[in-house]
Amino acid sequence: MQLQQGDILVKKSKGREVFWLSERLVIEVCNISGGGLRKNRTEYKKNVSSRYHSNEFLPDTGKSWRWAKTKHGFYYCYNNIPDRKPNYYKSQLGTVNDIKAALKQLKTTSKTALNEIIKQQILHRITNSIKNEDIQYYMYNELVPFSDKKAKELAEALAWCSFIKQSYENESFKSFGVRKKKDFLEVCTTILQEKKLEGFKVNSAAYLRNKITNFPSTGVLPQRNYLISNKYDNDNARIVGKHQLFDEETGEVYRFDIHEALMYYGFMNPGGSSKEAIRQIYINFYCESIKEYGLEPVAYRTFCMHLSKFHTAMKTARERHGKDYYKKSVLTYVPSAKLKYAHSLFAGDGSGTINYKYVDNKGKLKTMKLYVMLISDVASRQIVGYSFSKKGLHHETSEMMQDAVKMAIKNCDYQTMFEFVSDNHGAFTSAESKDFLNLVFNKVRTIEPGNSQANPAETEFRLFKQALKGLENFSSTSWSVGIEGQANPDYLDINTLPTYEEAILQFYDIVNAWNNTPLRDGVKPSDRFKVKHPNCVKKDERILRRIFGNTSNKDVSYMRGFVVVSKSQGYNLRDEYYFEIPDYWETGSERISKACGYKKNAQVKIVWNDEAADLYTLDNQYIMTCPRTTKSSQSHAESDSLNQNALGHHLNRKKKQSESVDEFEQALIDSFSALPYTHEMAFGSNKEEYNAKQIEKENSESKILSKKEMNNRDFDESEWS
Repeated sequence: MQLQQGDILVKKSKGREVFWLSERLVIEVCNISGGGLRKNRTEYKKNVSSRYHSNEFLPDTGKSWRWAKTKHGFYYCYNNIPDRKPNYYKSQLGTVNDIKAALKQLKTTSKTALNEIIKQQILHRITNSIKNEDIQYYMYNELVPFSDKKAKELAEALAWCSFIKQSYENESFKSFGVRKKKDFLEVCTTILQEKKLEGFKVNSAAYLRNKITNFPSTGVLPQRNYLISNKYDNDNARIVGKHQLFDEETGEVYRFDIHEALMYYGFMNPGGSSKEAIRQIYINFYCESIKEYGLEPVAYRTFCMHLSKFHTAMKTARERHGKDYYKKSVLTYVPSAKLKYAHSLFAGDGSGTINYKYVDNKGKLKTMKLYVMLISDVASRQIVGYSFSKKGLHHETSEMMQDAVKMAIKNCDYQTMFEFVSDNHGAFTSAESKDFLNLVFNKVRTIEPGNSQANPAETEFRLFKQALKGLENFSSTSWSVGIEGQANPDYLDINTLPTYEEAILQFYDIVNAWNNTPLRDGVKPSDRFKVKHPNCVKKDERILRRIFGNTSNKDVSYMRGFVVVSKSQGYNLRDEYYFEIPDYWETGSERISKACGYKKNAQVKIVWNDEAADLYTLDNQYIMTCPRTTKSSQSHAESDSLNQNALGHHLNRKKKQSESVDEFEQALIDSFSALPYTHEMAFGSNKEEYNAKQIEKENSESKILSKKEMNNRDFDESEWS
């Protein structure tokens, strides 16, 4: 028995439930005809007093086939359905318990379907409220930069928090068909449990209620920062470098703590020519020394990690490996050149336009429409970008879309492009296309499926192709069109059509004529396009580089203060581009090292053009921007004022890096020399106790041994005799 909505009605009569079954259900299950039921209704009505004939539900006379007529059709009382030979109608319908169970199952199924509809409505609301400005904020402006994926999740989580808090407080969730706040939170929890968004991993409705209760009601920055976990950029678990030493008398704060001082001192061995293995430094020097001060040494893995940090290794290399190695492999240098003598709304859509001829793979001469994707400014109707499908094809691809949008960006003078609308073709809705469009436009949306009139580009293309009528190689305004939209096929000679390349050149002239032809109001699209939105500003150069620039993966740890990339020109020519790492000797190298997880090698993704290079981690987390380097000249004969300024600039960089290393070394020596006194002061001692201990040590002829003396102390000559 397959129930449908409205097949069973439940009425109360003298405290008991009475079930009424629809005529559809009775006909289907009992295999009885509609004519037979009409006869039964007529016979039953004869037994009912005429004053009850107008009632919806006829009274019970004890006869069979008691019926009712509602706005949904005829119903028959289950208790009055006959159950005798030869048909046993009631038995075919099952017992009362069977009907109750089927009704319960129907209600459960209906509730599940209703919940699914509610979920889809909520998801649609959230999708339309995610802001690309929030994504870009988390990628580039947050103190802790996030990768593309995490930034999108945080922006979506922000949209969820704002939506749930507003709906929960003003009870607007009732518009979705949800009656109680509890049910609303449970629906949202079910969705969010599957998404597992960054900063908004919801496990229960109670957790969600507490989360949105504390969510700020106003303020863009407080709302954005609310989702940033405190786990980022904290040093709760750090041991090395956390508790700095200081001089209790002068208040001077030393740069290194006891762990760092011992690590770096043993590794660098200032003033000595020996170079002990890192394992031996850890066992023989660091572990033994740190135990003498009552502290536990860090693990060998941690010890090695601190010594091999990119920005630390740069500063310890000179003292450990020597000045010659440092100058040749680590110290930044002066690059020199080789000697020589020398915009409110945009819409996108694709369609076939003019015809061209081509020869297919079998050598047969054929004709095809030049398939074009247009990007147009809706307000001015200016065509700002376009691209073509490959020869013999009429496909819309993501590559076509990107080429057309890139042209649009250039024609919009690299300024803000606020919104973009398109149809639901894969060229606009694939993951790759969405990422690209969200990078270019502040808001990207698609029309509802099957509603092409909502796409302004449809109107733009229709009007544009009307202007093509009259061209010899324009055969129709669409792929399947009425007679008025077609050319006369009697005189169409394929041999007279232009080639693919000639059709492209022809299309350039067509677009130029369109943009410079006055519309009905007498104003050209090109003139109207000059009146731009007052909020238009220059696009972020970093975003423009991601769109137009080159991409390389490089390890910058060995490039000594520069990012060096190259680009080939033909088979034998390669141009090298140099970009400076800002403040390389201090914050520059440290930021790269931190973004790369403090690894020895700094493998990064470089997005660059002729002006600057942006450094990203391999999962697209932004690190910094490096400006283009001006090189000096190797010869005075080819030197000019620009080369001379560059020489002074790079010499100054070398000087600053050397000074930074000098400061690093001196701070290490100062910290190491102050270890006995500052260590005891830091752990609660005072000057009197310290002096007493020193006198006692002098009397017992004890002292802090140097590394060489500790080795001699542990040497037993008898073992070698």
